[in-house]
Amino acid sequence: MSGQLIPVLLLAALFVLILAAMAWGWRRRGRSQQHLPAPLDSSLEELGEGIDHGPVDAVYVDTVLAEQPLERIVAHSLGQRANAAVTLGDGGSWRLEREGPADLTIPGSAVSEITSGPGMAGKFIGGDGLLIIRWRLGDQLLDTGLRLARRADHDLLLSRKEHA
Repeated sequence: MSGQLIPVLLLAALFVLILAAMAWGWRRRGRSQQHLPAPLDSSLEELGEGIDHGPVDAVYVDTVLAEQPLERIVAHSLGQRANAAVTLGDGGSWRLEREGPADLTIPGSAVSEITSGPGMAGKFIGGDGLLIIRWRLGDQLLDTGLRLARRADHDLLLSRKEHA
């Protein structure tokens, strides 16, 4: 028994050390991104918009640096995956009501492109399964990925490129 105790304790200590290093890296990345302004957290009505489509069920995958699908944005909880309800305003703004992290509103004036892609940090599914909203937060261009529950909603929201 004592011959097995030391290796088990060493493995447990190694596991705790790895978890601590991961937490340190996550906090460090968040501190390095604090220059980003806090995103808008208002409703579409506060922006003076009605609803064009939604709300529809989706998974908020995360937000990454534009064209860098593995560079997750940790600041302001933008990198936290969550279930969400997505609503598109008639002025092109996107309202993402996330379970857990704070809700997020992307103003239509900040949206530069709406595309689809195979994935980003946190979710790779291949094909064009993720709806990707490219938008500007301060001086940084970001990509936010959404996995919509229904393909019909994905195609409809993707067709709204003229709002971007």
